[in-house]
Amino acid sequence: GRLVGRLSTRPYLHEAFSIMKYSFLKPICTLAWFASLVAFTQHQNGFGQSVVKEAPPRKIARLVWQDNQTQSLRWADIERSNTDWSARPQAIANAPWLDPEHQQFSQMQRLGRSLIVGVRDDDHGAFSSGWIAVDSGVTLEEHGDHYHAHYNNPPTIAASQLDTQQGNPAHVYRIGKRIFLANDSKQGFTILAAASSDASSPFVSKFYTGGGSHITLASVDDRYCFATWPDREGDDAGRIDGVSISEESSGNIQSFKTQSGGLHGATSIANRVFFAPSDGIDWLDLGKWKPGQVPAVEHIDLGKDPESGKSYRTGAFETHSNYVLFTYGTGSNSKLGMIASRNPSLKLDSLVIDATEGLALATPVAFRAGNDKHYAWIVHHRRGSENQEKLSSVELDPNGDGRFDDAKLHKQLAIGASKIANHSGMHDIALLPDRRTACVSMPGEGAIWIVSIYSMEVLAKLAVGGPPPKLEAFGASAD
Repeated sequence: GRLVGRLSTRPYLHEAFSIMKYSFLKPICTLAWFASLVAFTQHQNGFGQSVVKEAPPRKIARLVWQDNQTQSLRWADIERSNTDWSARPQAIANAPWLDPEHQQFSQMQRLGRSLIVGVRDDDHGAFSSGWIAVDSGVTLEEHGDHYHAHYNNPPTIAASQLDTQQGNPAHVYRIGKRIFLANDSKQGFTILAAASSDASSPFVSKFYTGGGSHITLASVDDRYCFATWPDREGDDAGRIDGVSISEESSGNIQSFKTQSGGLHGATSIANRVFFAPSDGIDWLDLGKWKPGQVPAVEHIDLGKDPESGKSYRTGAFETHSNYVLFTYGTGSNSKLGMIASRNPSLKLDSLVIDATEGLALATPVAFRAGNDKHYAWIVHHRRGSENQEKLSSVELDPNGDGRFDDAKLHKQLAIGASKIANHSGMHDIALLPDRRTACVSMPGEGAIWIVSIYSMEVLAKLAVGGPPPKLEAFGASAD
């Protein structure tokens, strides 16, 4: 009675029962009724609810990364279906071939929808070095305060410059809307910018003399670029070349010196320029500098190692909001350093982060997440050990007042191994477009992990083959 009562609420089934009761066609209609019932239940469950079909996987981002084993560029679209994440690694079809015995990738930076990748060789640039520009194939459609990403085309090589005249670039920077490549063996740097739409090449480049041997760069607007020398002793110890890059006085150089040598690291923010010598941090205020005069170099002390007595230093900077961020110290005395660049008098704030034995803090990667909180992620890399590496998340501004002096440790995560050799093989971090998740490369495992920013939970471990030391995500506008 219950089944018939439920079924008889459907008009076409009620008709079927009437025919079965009063007609000689009952056997035939019985078969018809059961066929209708089977067809009906294919669309509904026993309680009359629709069966929801699983939605197709949704594209979250496109990743492009370096394969350190084959020295090739790889890519994949990161897709998600419910809680399942997937990626299908592929080669970029028209990428130039590199000789793994003599060439390797260096740093890379995003420029709009493109990715500029540095290439070095083992012969000071005499074999073949330069750069490769990848068109990600991702287009962004603006919708008010956000974008919709379209992944219709695969990545392609938009341009490349690989020859014996490129000076073995190591450091690659994105400053504003231009890429700066440090041409170490040519004692200078190249500025690369997008060309006009009617140009024969998608990029225009110009070389400037400045810096030497292993160059780090800091540029201020479109006026000056400061190029460092790494010498610890001799005439070029502590030397910095200030190069005019404006159209009016392009190429003019004024050299000056920091208080100590061994320079490795430079950045600029709020009309101030910061350098990383072997002792602390040196900086200058461009608002007080007149071209033609020797700039006044000021110093920030980072303290000394209690065991060795050596001065603490840093090796690279990250800028975020109006702050300069960096790491320094050793072991349990390791710290995240923070300098508010717009303050009239610069003050060092710091947060102690125990690197743990056999590990050292890498340069922080800072970002604003989807919850509008500011974070810095810091990898603890191996230093002369095989110890478990980890990732620390620091909440930079817990009370939301725009100052980082209340920064605190958010969470920590044990991560897979690096595969460090010289300056390559470290972990890299790429923020995904939703700003709730990020990718972390695991060179020692040939994998890329997807990690929740809020909970630091590992959401997926994606095998990609060879070691991926550098990666970049597309699907949102570049910061």
